Amino acid sequence: MDGKAPLVSVVMSVFNGGQWLQAAIDSIVQQTYTNWEFVIIDDASNDDTKTILNAYSQNPKFKIITNQQNKGLTKNLNTGIALSKGEFIARMDADDISVPDRFAKQVAYLQSNPGVEVVSSFIEFIDENGHAAGQWDDDRNATNWKKIKRKLPWYSCVAHPTVIIRKTVFENYKYNESQQNSQDWDLWLQLAADDKVIEKINESLLFYRVHKQSMTAGSLKKSAFRKMHNTYRNYLQLVISNRKFNLFNLKVFFAFLVNIVKLLLSTLKRAITS
Repeated sequence: MDGKAPLVSVVMSVFNGGQWLQAAIDSIVQQTYTNWEFVIIDDASNDDTKTILNAYSQNPKFKIITNQQNKGLTKNLNTGIALSKGEFIARMDADDISVPDRFAKQVAYLQSNPGVEVVSSFIEFIDENGHAAGQWDDDRNATNWKKIKRKLPWYSCVAHPTVIIRKTVFENYKYNESQQNSQDWDLWLQLAADDKVIEKINESLLFYRVHKQSMTAGSLKKSAFRKMHNTYRNYLQLVISNRKFNLFNLKVFFAFLVNIVKLLLSTLKRAITS
């Protein structure tokens, strides 16, 4: 890093991600913006993840942490952020690919817009072989902060691995460790409840891989209403413990009630047709 403190700290948690890990790392190494460090937590992988990461163990731009036991994504993100030195925290997953000018565009955006706490971007889906697999409609329907805040009580519309977040955000917030799967949506809700601005660059700056092991693919196999129910419940427990009762969180509570009805109807439908 040429003696310079990194402006961007890239945080990744990986568990048995060897199949696509090298491509994900290469997409960071090949960024046109170069003032970054890469904090990678190997969450007790038992595939070739460790071998791939060992190649970077002597690189001063990389900080590799190896867990002896699996701790899960949410805890690892909080750990990685605590170890980061950058002014900006960039998320990256072990199976995705960032386009070469992702950081250049996002850093410039944050530096030009001091009132924005988080900047994300559009994504393009790719399959296991890297072939185009469509777009995320929720992503394209929430193109700016006004639309994002209006939709967040109902669903997440910000792609987690695209974001860069100001490190100062984490002086007052962290990923909710009661959320195993939707820690990103929970964080967006926390920020939106306090009117912390989340914006989106309306360009595709990341290729998001959908495969059998991914969170996105897994959620398609489970009840989406059940998953949302758990996310709402854990978030609202946080709201109650922090006594953050405001209009936004009232909207979240209403969305929670609507989702309960949908969950009950879905359960009933499955019971009737089974």
